[in-house]
Amino acid sequence: MGPLPVRFLGRAAALAPLFPKLLAITLLACGMPTAWADGAITDEAVEDAIRRGVRWIKEQRTPFRHWEPDQNTGAQDWAGNTALAILALLYAGENPREDFLADSISWLAGQPLDATYTIATRAHVLALVPGNKYQSQLKADLKWLLEAPWPRGSKDAGGYDYRATLRSAEGGRWDNSNTQFGVLGVWMASEAGLEVPPSYWEMIADHWLRHQRPDGGWGYQADQAPTGSMTAAGLASLFVVLDRRYADRPKEAPAILSAIEAGLDWFGRHYTPDNPHGDARWRYYYLYGVERVGRASGYKYFRDRDWFREGAAFLLDNQRDDGHWDGSGAGMDDLRNTAFALMFLCHGRAPLLFNKLQHGPDWNSRLRDVAALTQYVSRMFERPLNWQIVRLDGPLDDLLDAPVLYLRGEVAWEFEEEQVQKLRDYCLSGGMLFAVSAGEGFQQSIEKFARRAFPEHRLRRVPDDHPLFSGEVAFRIDAPPILLEVHNGLRTLMLICTRDLAPAWSRATGRGKSCPEIDLAANVYLYATDKTQFRSRLQTPVIRLNERKIEHSISIARIQYRGDWNVEPQGWIRLSRYMNNATGTRLLVSSGLTLDADELSEFRVAHMTGTGAFELTADELKGLRRFLVGGGTLLADAAGGSPEFTRSLEQWVRQALQDEPQTVPEDSFLYTGTGLDGAVDVTDVGYRRAALGLARGRKGPLLKVFGVRGRYAVIYSPLDLSGSLLGTPIYNLRGYDPDSTLKIMRNLILYGDLKRPDKARLHRGDAP
Repeated sequence: MGPLPVRFLGRAAALAPLFPKLLAITLLACGMPTAWADGAITDEAVEDAIRRGVRWIKEQRTPFRHWEPDQNTGAQDWAGNTALAILALLYAGENPREDFLADSISWLAGQPLDATYTIATRAHVLALVPGNKYQSQLKADLKWLLEAPWPRGSKDAGGYDYRATLRSAEGGRWDNSNTQFGVLGVWMASEAGLEVPPSYWEMIADHWLRHQRPDGGWGYQADQAPTGSMTAAGLASLFVVLDRRYADRPKEAPAILSAIEAGLDWFGRHYTPDNPHGDARWRYYYLYGVERVGRASGYKYFRDRDWFREGAAFLLDNQRDDGHWDGSGAGMDDLRNTAFALMFLCHGRAPLLFNKLQHGPDWNSRLRDVAALTQYVSRMFERPLNWQIVRLDGPLDDLLDAPVLYLRGEVAWEFEEEQVQKLRDYCLSGGMLFAVSAGEGFQQSIEKFARRAFPEHRLRRVPDDHPLFSGEVAFRIDAPPILLEVHNGLRTLMLICTRDLAPAWSRATGRGKSCPEIDLAANVYLYATDKTQFRSRLQTPVIRLNERKIEHSISIARIQYRGDWNVEPQGWIRLSRYMNNATGTRLLVSSGLTLDADELSEFRVAHMTGTGAFELTADELKGLRRFLVGGGTLLADAAGGSPEFTRSLEQWVRQALQDEPQTVPEDSFLYTGTGLDGAVDVTDVGYRRAALGLARGRKGPLLKVFGVRGRYAVIYSPLDLSGSLLGTPIYNLRGYDPDSTLKIMRNLILYGDLKRPDKARLHRGDAP
């Protein structure tokens, strides 16, 4: 037996502190041929699949506000189609307050039901509806679900059948599919704030522990062979028990942890998107369970299998043109399969609140801190959110899946040089580290790490009137903890909280009252995402370099001066990949040239940026004039929208050229792209939240220029471009959205690289 590759320890990492033997599990990789197997699943493709699925489900509703094929004949699955359809629509973001869904929810709530599947699914629906309109029905459904399983003391305690019958100590029929749904209904009712006795969770745990097979999986009934769908049911149910009963004290549940370990090991060995060892008829139902296990465990991979991408590939391959997924028999008709497929796509695609870093010896001593926090904040924001565990020996892209990387420890952590560089790269690429200290040893080591990773920036205390505390972001934090910050002049790269927040997160349940620790975590997320941008887990700022023929190269000098000149250098990597892919242009970027350098004469294009005022020496001023008069084009932007930088730039260019700036007219070729080979239309761009007031209703960019001899010698933006090149949200950044920024820079660079006669021909009546 060989060890797992370090990149893909899968769920083993979550339990490694308690079960070190997990680190010696063998790898079993399986292939699945599919049209999407190259990993090209995009958020746009998944969003389109969801949109078409939603439309199809809505079209199937009958004139009677439900999705049932017949009138009520007393069948045990009566109203089940409607409950599943509504649940899928809710998770797809449909508004339960609008008439279409509100009418159907009202119909569902009024139906007399007596079956596990239907009552449990209705409870799930009603638990998601805001307000208390259906509270009495939800309480009644919860009461039924608590009384429905075989009772404690019977040989089948905790098992659910299709219907609740007279219970006896002898027990009777049950199956793990009904049991999964019963537990799910109770769980969602408890998440909605209803009380569930601890004895219920203990009974449910006993049921799943008794019936786990020796290889770690679960079957449909006792002694039946494990299948993918039932193993997903067992794992998801045990995670529910862990979170409802032992979230803040998981070491008191060693049997549950051991069973989860074995079940995840089974998944690691057998996972495919097509219900391994089970009937293919249940594959959509199975994927719904996979999504629950993936979200609960926090893992992107089952071993080396990216469960969401592979499942999404399977679903996109099998979706019909009208938006539905075909029925597969045994009651799994088109509607039910479509509902399960939609829930997989919607849940799995949901934005990541935090990544959690597996690294130090005690990284997971609060096993369910981020899991519980994510569930709570999902309710707070009224939208599904995910979380994920990541390692430093995996790809940087995994870290960039989330805007915040959380790490917590009690004792000192050690970092090797390449690990420091990986975390630095994450931050420089737009991410933010959020370190929570639970002990003096960790505090000292993480401050040492901050100085190693960011030697150019000092570690400073966050003031008490910071947006994270003041209520500007979302929640006011009175008596805030001491936060330390690494800031690059434009955004926060790292936060260190000196108060342990994790115990309060672990206790977060249902719709109970929030607390400062949860509010601060929500603020950190909203601060990192600029309050408005919830990014799907499939959306990434990373632009991959495509192989294509290079049509020409453009050399660009990034100008260094005494001041904050090197703002967000990683953005230039992203811009270079964009120019390669979109125009076949190779950017040759030279950073750190000064204006008085002789080498500057070799460039036709230079770029300056900064976050504040700056000074130039007499030699630099002469060099600036020499570059501009000699035919060069200086592109510049005020990073973050800094007015101080803009004033300084205008001051020095005025002195160099003895001229005044002008605003680029809205019909300029710089905006329309007309006559500028390779340019695009940017007459309608997107502004970030903080720049909307400055845009004053303007649709195109706001660019200003200084002219020399019938051409633009200096083109500058008083709004940010440099920060937006990263493609990530930045709090209160006054600039353009990432896509618009790339297009604006594309036009400016293509113009700047033109020879003087070509610029003159472009201008004619357009020059200042």
